Amino acid sequence: MIIDMHTHAGRMRAGTPVDTAVLASMRPAGLAACVVAAVADGPVLRRHPVEQRIEQFRQAEPGECLAATVEQLDAYVASGWRIAREPDEITPDDPAIVLAVEGGDFLEGDLDRLDAMAARGVRCIQPVHYVANELGDIQTEPAVHGGLTEFGAAAVRRMERLGIIVDVAHCTEAVVRGVARTAGKPFLCTHANLAWPDRPHGGHKRFISGDYARMVADSGGVVGAWIAILWPEPDPLAAMIEHMFRLIDAIGIAHVGIGTDMPAGVAERVMPDFARHPDLAQALRGRGMSAAEVEQVCAGNWLRVFRAVR
Repeated sequence: MIIDMHTHAGRMRAGTPVDTAVLASMRPAGLAACVVAAVADGPVLRRHPVEQRIEQFRQAEPGECLAATVEQLDAYVASGWRIAREPDEITPDDPAIVLAVEGGDFLEGDLDRLDAMAARGVRCIQPVHYVANELGDIQTEPAVHGGLTEFGAAAVRRMERLGIIVDVAHCTEAVVRGVARTAGKPFLCTHANLAWPDRPHGGHKRFISGDYARMVADSGGVVGAWIAILWPEPDPLAAMIEHMFRLIDAIGIAHVGIGTDMPAGVAERVMPDFARHPDLAQALRGRGMSAAEVEQVCAGNWLRVFRAVR
């Protein structure tokens, strides 16, 4: 059984269709579920015209990020795919999607909007994405708050009460320290890799330190190995597999999962759908891991966190 803990399944912005052909590829690839994320700050993001990095290019209008988030979530519901709201609703023979949101930009100071998201079936939320918002700072821009804000801490506590998994992907290490101090349940970093010490920005501004990864693991949580490799690699999937094993060596097999972010970045050409996900399981088996260990990384670790939070 395989579960991808962070994808977009062809839908990253409001107004673009859910790619049901991508979702249909789950079954032949042996996926039990994928977590599909609405992008809350999508309306205010663009690719930098020269550097090609993702950046905020304007301020959001009041209610704009909420409207975009709801539109994307509604499109996943309208796609007809079964939505798993509880851990026991994920089974090996009937693929499902799990709803998530990247960025708490939809909140606008109103924690009750988390209750509304939980009622819609959202089960995982990142405090930040590519905008430093009222919850905290992002990895790809200079810090504004110096860590998790008081409002961010209140959001973490409310999410835990609602059974929503906190996902610290895109958060600065200072924000993660704040989450670690606040959280009483395991949390995730759904898509990241360990930094390379000998490369500019560690290979990617979104790569994380060993301390960052250990804070996630110490909570009982999971870091998802990511395929969005910016450093030139002849085979990005092989590079993702290498990062997966680096994470296993650093924080232990009980705290590593799969978070491709497909089809974002390099995944658009390397993993446009789920057909190559079995290669990840095969790579684990090729290193001599037992069936139980392969199951842990491919699905069991994430499911453990889902059960602990629900």
